[in-house]
Amino acid sequence: MQASTLTWRALTPDDAPALARAYALVEAVDRTGEYFSEEEIRRELEDESVDLEQDTLAALTPDGEFVAFVRLLSSAVVEDLDRVSADGAVVPDARGSGLGRRLLEWAEDRAAGLHRERHADVPGVVSVVVHENNSSKEALVRAAGYEGALWEYRMTRPLDHPLPDVPPIPTGLDLTPYSADWDEAVRQAHQEAFTGQWGFSPPDEQRWSRWYTGIPAFRPDVSWLVLDGDEVAAFLLTYFFEADAAATGVREAYIGQLGVRAIWRRRGVGGVLLARALQSYRTAAYMRAALTVDTANPTGALGLYKRSGFAVLDTWVTWIRPLG
Repeated sequence: MQASTLTWRALTPDDAPALARAYALVEAVDRTGEYFSEEEIRRELEDESVDLEQDTLAALTPDGEFVAFVRLLSSAVVEDLDRVSADGAVVPDARGSGLGRRLLEWAEDRAAGLHRERHADVPGVVSVVVHENNSSKEALVRAAGYEGALWEYRMTRPLDHPLPDVPPIPTGLDLTPYSADWDEAVRQAHQEAFTGQWGFSPPDEQRWSRWYTGIPAFRPDVSWLVLDGDEVAAFLLTYFFEADAAATGVREAYIGQLGVRAIWRRRGVGGVLLARALQSYRTAAYMRAALTVDTANPTGALGLYKRSGFAVLDTWVTWIRPLG
């Protein structure tokens, strides 16, 4: 592949079909378990919080196919760390030609600008998430001086195996299906439950409504809340990704968030939510449950998932480099 024949430009929403083809080429080699439909990609590219002209870069062949691309994602609200994520890929046939290095250098420069513009009062990092199968991407970030900061397991559990019984709910609490009436309270509970975890940025109302409970993949019928009167004590939100099911033939219920607010922890609430969710997945004809967990999660989540029959499938590592 001749670099001189490539066109470099920002992404647009109309690139969704070509990007879907590029992602498919990447997945065929890297085997990360992630599949993307045109609709999902277009929704990401139409996210108003991302300035495509400023915060994306891609290389295309003369026939309009993508060989490399990156998109920067950052949060309008941060706590003690401004993490700008560089999310991108180089298709397998184009690897080893310097495209990944060019994307990374561009991303670092733009991420530094975003950090100065938005959150210069707190430390900033640019981050790259790497699947364990992608040794070339890991070599790229290592050579650029990145350090591993977060290790996450993707865990799965078949639903045709015996499921744990749902434990009794602690006195004074109620277990109930998710309802949109509680959505803002759930967002607030999410912020409290995850505050203090590495790299956490609390979603504002716009981000929450678009990427948490407003995303088409969200499944309220198999999402659950634990209530203490008029307060949300804990929650479990579930997602179903049709592109994954189409590619694998497996209907997987993905646990995107399971959070327990601090004053209700160590009372078995998380176990109640998880067991009830698993039962509801089987009833709804899902074949497998899945989730992602920080291997160093301070709340004991990893132990809960293992006791509930989840096993580690693979590992993702977040690599970071400080922003000046």
